[in-house]
Amino acid sequence: MYVRFLALVVLAMTASGCAALALPAIGTSVMGNAAGGAAKAGVERTMSGAMYRTFSAPLADVRDAVRQSFRDREIQISEDDLLIGGGAKIKGEALHRHITVRLEPVTPALTRLKLVVRHGLFGRDPATSSELIEQTVRALEEIRPDAAAFPRAP
Repeated sequence: MYVRFLALVVLAMTASGCAALALPAIGTSVMGNAAGGAAKAGVERTMSGAMYRTFSAPLADVRDAVRQSFRDREIQISEDDLLIGGGAKIKGEALHRHITVRLEPVTPALTRLKLVVRHGLFGRDPATSSELIEQTVRALEEIRPDAAAFPRAP
């Protein structure tokens, strides 16, 4: 992965004009494929270390699932706020890691989750992020065992 990144940097520095603008998109694709193997299916990982997943569940249920997965893994919740506009933010701490979860309602029955685990000042921990999302999926299955029973939005 580092060799690919170095090659991308060298190409970007030697390119001129508009061609330099296309290289970051190529690099993101190449690096995304290398790093994407660590993420579970349905999880999108960004270069900044954030991981995203969209759930077919209302925000309140996803929020409960996140809090349950934090409690089950002994992650201390330091902040749990509802945001203006209908979203939510949950922060937690665990052994030199700071975890931030943002929930955004897409529709009444669809919620987008963004999760970032910071390790130290600049480090990110995608393995822990991926595992926490997976545990949130499991907690949501316990909260909503029969997703078909949820009434469809009009």
